[in-house]
Amino acid sequence: IFSDLTPTELTTVKDFLVSDKNLNIVASEATVNSNYIYMIELYNPDKKEALNYLDHGGAKPARVAKAVVFRGADVQPSIAEYLIGPLPNPTWYRPHSPSTRKRVINFSSRPTTIPEYTALYTHFLPKALEKVNHILEESYGYTYHNCTKKCLTVGEVAPKGLKSGERRSWVMLLRQLEGFYLHPVGFHVLVNHESSNTAKWAVEKVYYHGQYFISIEELITKYDKGSITKIKLSDSSRESSGYNRRGAFRADTSQTGPRQYEPEGHRYRVDGNFVQYMPWTFAFRISYMGLQIFDIKYNGERIVYEMGLQDVVSYYTGNDPIGSLFRAMDSGWHFGADNFELVKGIDCPHTATYLDTYHFVNSDKPLKYPNSICIFEHNTGVPLRRHLEDEHRRGYSFYGGLVNYVLVIRSVNTVYNYDYVVDYIFYQNGVIEAKIHPTGYLVATYFLGHGLKYGNKIFDHVLGNVHTHMINYKLDMDIVGTSNSFKTVNLQLENTTVVWSPEHAKVMPTVKHDLKKTESEAAFKFDVRLPYLVFVNENARNKWGAQRGYRVQLTSHGNPLLPEDYEEEKSVAWSSQRYQMAVTKRKETELYSGSIYNQHDPWDPAVYFQDFINDNENIVNQDLVAWVTVGFVHIPHSEDVPNTATACNGAGFFFRPFNFYDEDPSVASRDVVILRPGPPGSGETRVSWWTEQSPTEPSVCLPDIQPLTYNGTRGPV
Repeated sequence: IFSDLTPTELTTVKDFLVSDKNLNIVASEATVNSNYIYMIELYNPDKKEALNYLDHGGAKPARVAKAVVFRGADVQPSIAEYLIGPLPNPTWYRPHSPSTRKRVINFSSRPTTIPEYTALYTHFLPKALEKVNHILEESYGYTYHNCTKKCLTVGEVAPKGLKSGERRSWVMLLRQLEGFYLHPVGFHVLVNHESSNTAKWAVEKVYYHGQYFISIEELITKYDKGSITKIKLSDSSRESSGYNRRGAFRADTSQTGPRQYEPEGHRYRVDGNFVQYMPWTFAFRISYMGLQIFDIKYNGERIVYEMGLQDVVSYYTGNDPIGSLFRAMDSGWHFGADNFELVKGIDCPHTATYLDTYHFVNSDKPLKYPNSICIFEHNTGVPLRRHLEDEHRRGYSFYGGLVNYVLVIRSVNTVYNYDYVVDYIFYQNGVIEAKIHPTGYLVATYFLGHGLKYGNKIFDHVLGNVHTHMINYKLDMDIVGTSNSFKTVNLQLENTTVVWSPEHAKVMPTVKHDLKKTESEAAFKFDVRLPYLVFVNENARNKWGAQRGYRVQLTSHGNPLLPEDYEEEKSVAWSSQRYQMAVTKRKETELYSGSIYNQHDPWDPAVYFQDFINDNENIVNQDLVAWVTVGFVHIPHSEDVPNTATACNGAGFFFRPFNFYDEDPSVASRDVVILRPGPPGSGETRVSWWTEQSPTEPSVCLPDIQPLTYNGTRGPV
């Protein structure tokens, strides 16, 4: 019931909507002033219906799609969302507008689409910039209009404007080289493209080498008269932004590195979107916001109903229009549909299972993304647990160790410059880890003036701009059912009398449990030192009488770059600008912490997360959701060239047992090894293990490594 729509289902939904003449939707070749479908995806079933089906044999929830339609042909252009069902043979559609979201979404807040890009970059800008071609060539040695070599390309930032209702984009020019993000030239134009009538689009300002002009004509006049400061950029760093090998290690080698293999094949099973790995089972899908995991069970007992990304945000700073304006909210850039093909042996092990995904986003048909999810088991290289029982007589009584094999499900989402390695990791001891590693290129700006206030110079005339990485997850846990409570567990110091010596006192740390009763009590600001964050079922106890529970443990958090409720900050009220974690009562009207429309209208966001908390619901013995925000501040440095590395740049959290089991459940693992000394004086070692160590067929020991091939494209099904 959680599987993504198939290509056939996506096509069926499109045809169903297009066939209704009342909707006046074009099937293809859309323009900005058309009514066209932006996105079709699965609409997740109601949780109560899903659990009734999964746990009690109730009716299977109807399969329903959600479609987003941009209605540029209307007298008053608008955005409409529809639910369509039941699939595979739809008979109805109805408007969709959750009560917690603004019912009227400004047309200007829509994500940017291919029809708009085509109008802007293929038609409008080449014509608008034709007159400045001589300035571009003299200043940068590159041109834009009718260019065939040494060309400039364009990039844009968001939000598009300075207040709600605007759609005014600063467009930057960059040299079209490998890694062009590191080749800004310091020439930007501000384009007003609010209207669905492209004839009304206009250039409102021009930025050239730190100077502003009210029009292209003013720039040309002053440039030609020599009354402005001119620039002539060198071309010395054209090769330095790419991946070509350069330099050498002191101890160099041409030998191939280690490879992973599975002596007896996969120890996990994948059936469609269902995965089974030793004690674990779960389902997965990729929504517009990326990889999501559903119905996570350990030995048949559900722990999590839903765990998934909500948004990935980067807020920048700088001293030019690009750096000072850029607030990237990747839900507005179809993050989930940017999971391109993975390279075997680099992005994931050769032995991984690779799966295709299908999206209908910013297209007029379903597109296939081959090999865009991988699933694999691997050895982390650190034992999950181990101990040597030392006899202190130059001997030992036993050694016990458990190999830390884990299962990883991964996608890599490339949103323009940044690549996000998105992982969910399943450990044998009941721990789940959600982790994301940003890599790829920086969004850099032209270095000028007081640029060092906003970052570091990292390249020829290039500023690496300070920015945040903030990632929000939804964690809908079910700890022995849906009736859960949330508490913090902390240490407090206490003066105690030494029992055996009453005349002495000692300060001792003691454990304090604090049950949180309302949503406002369970919202943890960014500047709070987090205690243990524990979710429990108050009516379920383990063998030792403790409430069975699971704990959220953050591994990173960012720092705020903007004051609370200041302009664009409202659109990411979930973030570490404001909260590290917030707990709310689950509602079908509060399914997402943000919206695809928040990017281009952050001042009056379609979804304002603070509203989830402001109603201050009771959270004792309720179905609960944790909204977890992780991240870090990135002050770019020269080692970020050519790319930001994954090492040191990860963010995530663990969801780990806290008295849920009677003991570490990994004691059931066959990957444990026990060593005991043999008879005294024999020098022998008695080895106990529970897996086959010597496969009978040596040929299965080596992986079948095929020649490296890569398609790297998304295309029609």
